[in-house]
Amino acid sequence: MNNAIKKIYRGLLQDMASGKLQAQDILPREADLAVKFNTNRMNAQRAVNALASHNLVTRKKRIGTTVNPHLDQEKIQELLKETNRSIHVLYSMTPHWIHWNEASFAGLEEVVESHGFVVNYRNIPTGSGRDEYQRLLTGISDAGASALVIFPDMEDSEFLCDNADLLLDFQMPIFMLNRGGAPMPLDMVSFVSTDPFGDGVNIGTLLQKNNHRNILILTEGEGNSFWAVKRCEGIEMGLRRGTPVPEPKIRKVYNTPEGLQQALEMIKQEKGRITVVAINNEHAANLIDLCLSNGITIPKDYQLIAFDDNPLYRSYNLTSLGMPMKETGIVFGQMICDNTWIKAYKGKVSVKLNSKLIVRDTLKPKII
Repeated sequence: MNNAIKKIYRGLLQDMASGKLQAQDILPREADLAVKFNTNRMNAQRAVNALASHNLVTRKKRIGTTVNPHLDQEKIQELLKETNRSIHVLYSMTPHWIHWNEASFAGLEEVVESHGFVVNYRNIPTGSGRDEYQRLLTGISDAGASALVIFPDMEDSEFLCDNADLLLDFQMPIFMLNRGGAPMPLDMVSFVSTDPFGDGVNIGTLLQKNNHRNILILTEGEGNSFWAVKRCEGIEMGLRRGTPVPEPKIRKVYNTPEGLQQALEMIKQEKGRITVVAINNEHAANLIDLCLSNGITIPKDYQLIAFDDNPLYRSYNLTSLGMPMKETGIVFGQMICDNTWIKAYKGKVSVKLNSKLIVRDTLKPKII
């Protein structure tokens, strides 16, 4: 069905569900339906034929099309759910705007609205308890939405995993942004995921191409997060791609007062011949502040590149890898609209997105 046919088909189903059209009633003429829905008679005819294929109406010469007796209201409700062109988005009440933002929503809408979908937005009720989350999901399920898309942030992940069983009976496809890239115990969900290892490789490769050989990695302390470990592994692999000459010198310090002081001393000793890779913008800002308080400036005395384009640290003008915000939404939209695989592979699809390089003041590579 095209969108015009779907509108007529759904409109007539709604009239049957509400009682406006009852058993033995005669449907409006196809020419009148075409005028009412601002389309052509062929589309109206196809919509009526679709109702006839479900044994809801009967076409009779010289009489017209009549509603069949003993209408099956359960079947009508099922067909209405099938025609529901709505997508429900749940998003964090505490967004940090690092992995997604309003551009992600715009990208999603750009794709799905061209396929006749509408998008509805609600907050993930983290902090309100399981019962509130269950009521929200039940309402979405009862409405027969076409898909559920979840944009969580760091405060929501544990809550969503703890209540994963509430998604088991969902008949619609479920999609979620995996912001950290670690495996999540949500086998019924398809993911658009960050790629911390791939991003690390990309930064390491960028530095290797630009002949940065003296590298200091500023990362989390012991018990690192999955994403921090994978970024560090990727950096080292990228730096050693091919046969770099000379072999890169790679050191690592932690984002602790002691580790930051060690980094400061190394930067002083190297006198402009060191490049820092900060595992995120917050760690980068901590080091820059400490260096400035000791008269060490960037990029004169050292260069720096970081992960995450965090809006909170935009004033530092950090060269960073940032999540492609709009592309995240676009990929979700493409996954929803390309429904050829949804029934066969529900919950088994994971798409990894690489971050994009944003060049600012702290490191300006000549070779990208």
